[in-house]
Amino acid sequence: MNGVYKILILEDNQSDVDLLKRELKRNGLLFTSEVVQTRESYEIALDTYNPDIILSDYTLPAFDGVAAFRIKQIKTPDIPFIIVSGSIGEERSVELIRDGVTDYALKDKLFSLPLKISRALRDAEEKRIKRTIDEELRIQYDKLLKVAVLQSHQVRVPVANILGLFNLFNFDDPADPENGRVLHMLKLVAENLDKTIHEIVRNTTEIKEIIK
Repeated sequence: MNGVYKILILEDNQSDVDLLKRELKRNGLLFTSEVVQTRESYEIALDTYNPDIILSDYTLPAFDGVAAFRIKQIKTPDIPFIIVSGSIGEERSVELIRDGVTDYALKDKLFSLPLKISRALRDAEEKRIKRTIDEELRIQYDKLLKVAVLQSHQVRVPVANILGLFNLFNFDDPADPENGRVLHMLKLVAENLDKTIHEIVRNTTEIKEIIK
């Protein structure tokens, strides 16, 4: 993924915002940004700014990074979310990542942030491509499955007709026992074929439900 990225910054300290932007520009990252400080402005930005990635302070006066992350997960779960904090501890950072936060960076070590942003954006793009491919494969599989089921039903109709014809014969006719045995064997073959086709239809339908 290349181009100019849209970064949503949740931060109430303008000095920290300036330092963050300066570090990203110094590392050659091309981006535009929108800075928000409150829950209301943050939710509006998620709907209207459509960011590629979110950088959030861990604590704000009336809001915090954890709440921001949870809102993001509901509204736009695929957007990467990085906590940028000056006070978060190692143990808490591990907990946040375990809960789904993409990554974290310390404000006094912002040199690591550009690489983490690039990695997060790359991973998000790879996931997006995979979802697109998976959806296309699902659509194609669904089409093939419908054709297979239709053809199976079309085969079952003549098989059923054949089975119906066998009911007209007397397999135990003493006048012609050999023909009776042959017809009986053919009927068994037709019955097994009908069962096999029925099993194929049932299995393909079950596979379709599993894939959904």
